[in-house]
Amino acid sequence: MGESQQQHEPLLRSINNVYVSLVRFINKTMRNVVLYWIDYQGRAVSYGVLSPDDCLDIDTFVTHPWIFVDQETKERYTVNQKDVFFPRPSPLLLVRQERRYPIRVALHPRRRRVRIDVFITLPVYSLRELCLRSIRRLLTHDEQAFQLDIPRSLQCELAVMLLKNEALNNPPNL
Repeated sequence: MGESQQQHEPLLRSINNVYVSLVRFINKTMRNVVLYWIDYQGRAVSYGVLSPDDCLDIDTFVTHPWIFVDQETKERYTVNQKDVFFPRPSPLLLVRQERRYPIRVALHPRRRRVRIDVFITLPVYSLRELCLRSIRRLLTHDEQAFQLDIPRSLQCELAVMLLKNEALNNPPNL
């Protein structure tokens, strides 16, 4: 793979389908959460909406990232206080590539397949982050952050937050 191709590949994307992970996504928030799998090209693929306290069983793979977004506000939720969830391998299963078709192989066929519970939760923010988020909601453009009578480092941080929020509200592939 050439150097120019590597520069254009998305940083967050699925890589392979070797190690199976059986997960159960559980929404522990009081909001509707949209589940997104990040595919091999780095595009977010919706796997539906989970209502509060609802769950969804998914057969996925270790190198397949997942993100969780509030259906209404588009804010990201966390799993284990991380923005992106990477599944752990299920101890009993793997995938063997034969020609072009993956075949699941149970390493211990007599044992029950157990799913890993994945709890989707609200992120925990520091007081500083909460204050910045509150101010951000009052602003509409990143330039407005530089008009505030606050330290320059906070102005820059607010401007970046506004740009990220704009990108989330107008995503090319969500």
